[in-house]
Amino acid sequence: MPVSSRIEDYLEALFQLESAGKRLTVTALADKLALTKGTVATGVKKMEEAGLVSHAAYGDVFLTPKGREIGWKVLIKHDALTNFFCGILNIDPEKAEEIACLTEHYLEGKAASRFFNMIDFLYEARIAKEEWMNGLLNALDKPQTLPRPMTLWNEKSGKICRLSGSADLCNRLEDLGIKTGDLLKNIRFDEDKNEFSFKANEQNVTLAFADAATVWLC
Repeated sequence: MPVSSRIEDYLEALFQLESAGKRLTVTALADKLALTKGTVATGVKKMEEAGLVSHAAYGDVFLTPKGREIGWKVLIKHDALTNFFCGILNIDPEKAEEIACLTEHYLEGKAASRFFNMIDFLYEARIAKEEWMNGLLNALDKPQTLPRPMTLWNEKSGKICRLSGSADLCNRLEDLGIKTGDLLKNIRFDEDKNEFSFKANEQNVTLAFADAATVWLC
């Protein structure tokens, strides 16, 4: 039976409490997750029915081996993700924690294994001060120009990286000398005519707004 993301959060929190040598109670779990005792009590009951915890009325909660294994796995994923977002991508620690909480439930199986191996590889390279690692970190800090349709392009020139229109439209654009990889110059928008003008392969070209929306630049 699949375990929901909410139950995974409960098990992760219980495992953290257990690992810190603290008592596992409904109150402690509610405080850690900032939830009401009633909500947590309902969750504990579901976990008990699934064989993930044992719990006597008004007593402590105890993780079963199965529940402990799941809690450990979620925590390991959470820590790895947080370290990656914060340590490699340089995201604010609080935001990195938030993203990790959302992501940890969807990283499973081979993808999780490959992700952990990648993180270990990157950190080992960083510790060893590998030259290529410095190059990677510098590349990550460079301003990025994301692909934009011509209708959102603010520069005077740009290289075509994609044509997203129909096959007929793409053929018509190519007949005008507009194809992927070409550099467009002197891009201008005429609000009165609702059209774009530019130079493609040194030829003056005019495109209606709807057609220009299918030309992506980078």
